[in-house]
Amino acid sequence: MKKYGLISVVALIVLINVIVLAGVAYNRSGEPDATVQLTEKELHWQKRWDLTNKEDTGLYLTLKWSMPGFQFNRWDSSPTKNWINIKKLKEMGFDTNFPLEGKKASRYYSRQLPRQAYVVLEFNGDSYQEWLVGAQKRIEEIKQELMEEKKESKKKNLENDIRQVQQDMVTRSHLFAVDGGRDPELLRKKYSDQSKYIITPAVFDISIHFAPRKKDEPKSIQNPFLSGWIRKLSIPTIHVTSNFRSFFISDIKTHTKIYLPRDKPLSDLESRYQVTLSYGKRYEPWVVDVKKIK
Repeated sequence: MKKYGLISVVALIVLINVIVLAGVAYNRSGEPDATVQLTEKELHWQKRWDLTNKEDTGLYLTLKWSMPGFQFNRWDSSPTKNWINIKKLKEMGFDTNFPLEGKKASRYYSRQLPRQAYVVLEFNGDSYQEWLVGAQKRIEEIKQELMEEKKESKKKNLENDIRQVQQDMVTRSHLFAVDGGRDPELLRKKYSDQSKYIITPAVFDISIHFAPRKKDEPKSIQNPFLSGWIRKLSIPTIHVTSNFRSFFISDIKTHTKIYLPRDKPLSDLESRYQVTLSYGKRYEPWVVDVKKIK
């Protein structure tokens, strides 16, 4: 019986591997849905213990992206700035009809299951340029506060804030989530530039937020509204195959840095490598090429 049990286990493992390899082959067959040239800003080489499976000795790149709009120490989910609004939530299959007023609303919407759909990631487009404008504006605001501040302790905090924004401007990914939906083919028709827009599976969620009260509104006014958010990309990491592994080990050598001490120049955070990434028929990515940025 043990012999037959062992044979069954081996057969199952072989079958699973065949299914996985067949899926990979299908995904990469034909013309890619998208091929983009990303840098270290968008694809971080992470340490192994940053990954879910700590026993996995493979080499992975983690895709980094943002929502549109500049946010400093917070995520802006206001109705005018978050494209995952009620209309979009309905398209993804969320129930948005339950009244927002009352204690039961938060419980009702928090119990809704996340939805699997597709997100559009824009590379180096208008959303990134708008983010840069917002970051520069924030720096100017902090500098004005610094000029008016008299306390040395607060001045130091403001100087740190400037450094933080400047550092973010160097390391910020040029990928921004600009749209989403359940039909990837419709999204591709809308976003036809295959070197600029990535369409990939993602997990969306729903929650209640509260818009700021107006000056003349009493504290009892809450102004609730529904908003969606992207819980995660379905494929957040990309496996680096053996033919590119030596490039990272021998040429790049160290993992991606995000923050530096104040005595180090921000130029130390500039991207060191470029990766050509393709997405196939199943909207799953693979590395096509890598090269060092001089």
